[in-house]
Amino acid sequence: MESMFSSPAEAALQREAGVPGLLTPLPDLDRVYELERVAGFIRDLGCERVALQFPDQLLGDAVAVAARLEETTGSKMFILGDTAYGSCCMDVLGAEQAGAQALIHFGPACLSPPARPLPVAFVLGQRSVALELCVKAFEAQNPDPKAPVALLSEPACAHALDTGKTQDEGARAGRLRARRRYLVERARDAHVVGLLAGTLGVAQHREALAHLRNLTQAAGKRSYVLALGRPTPAKLANFPEVDVFVLLACPLGALAPQLSGSFFRPILAPCELEAACNPAWPPPGLAPHLTHYADLLPGSPFHVPLPPPESELWETPDVSLITGDLRPPPAWKSSNDSGSLALTPRPQLELAESSPAASFLSSRSWQGLEPRLGQTPVTEAVSGRRGIAIAYEDEGSG
Repeated sequence: MESMFSSPAEAALQREAGVPGLLTPLPDLDRVYELERVAGFIRDLGCERVALQFPDQLLGDAVAVAARLEETTGSKMFILGDTAYGSCCMDVLGAEQAGAQALIHFGPACLSPPARPLPVAFVLGQRSVALELCVKAFEAQNPDPKAPVALLSEPACAHALDTGKTQDEGARAGRLRARRRYLVERARDAHVVGLLAGTLGVAQHREALAHLRNLTQAAGKRSYVLALGRPTPAKLANFPEVDVFVLLACPLGALAPQLSGSFFRPILAPCELEAACNPAWPPPGLAPHLTHYADLLPGSPFHVPLPPPESELWETPDVSLITGDLRPPPAWKSSNDSGSLALTPRPQLELAESSPAASFLSSRSWQGLEPRLGQTPVTEAVSGRRGIAIAYEDEGSG
């Protein structure tokens, strides 16, 4: 039965794989996949069973690579397909289930440390580079030789620092900065935050979840931890009471473009939640956009502890740039004011509903079937029908 909180079983068969790449010619196989270095890594460890992880676009070369490594090392190779979340993260759990003693990760990688101790080697690949064409494209895009330029490279071209073609990213960067400021405002207005555990194989994910939960609690917000695998609009739509979601993923997963128009609620990065809930963040003179949640934890130069309860930062007036309303201070802050120490007793007090889900349900016009607790008479249990739907035992043959 299909679950509303996980992908259906048929999705694995119906999901379209990534764009398949061209098969690598056999003479270039050793150079592109650095098979000599990989074979040395396997021999040094003395591994008898090794897992090979390929993204979708490189699966066409998987059989040839595995055969070449088995021939040169004498070890048994197991091919792992794409992971359930992201190709850049190593599938340590899949390798352990295959009984592998080491994991070789091919293709683009986030290089995040694994959550479990397993020897891992990364093979980014080596793509051929046409340097003359790159030089001409660079000179056409940047005629001023004195202007500062930042060069970025794909991992497979890092050996030659290849960008292939040049393009101006200034306008796109401006839109992304405006989008991040908008998401921070949405997080400040939010009352309920959903923490999406996108990866469980990267180190310090438990510490990061605890940090984000403490962060939302200090800001007077509710938080729920959800482990749903790859986030989809259908999965997240099951939680309409959540105002914003925060994706806890590896650095490359945090940079992956999100189709914001298809999701019912926006999806934020951990650093955007930090900026919304911690009034002392970012560090003085620095406003970074961090892609790895570990940079927010103690020990990182970007970590800023929460201000103490008596700090004036919690009392700074704050106006929402989306609704225009004045945001109230956290509930725990207002209850500690000196003017609220004297309590005035009331003759009758109603029980306040503290659950965000129950509060959201009470505001809906339709709340499901009426329970009628205590109004249904108690009757003795009786035996039901026996048989199958087309021929119950108490039915006639006619």
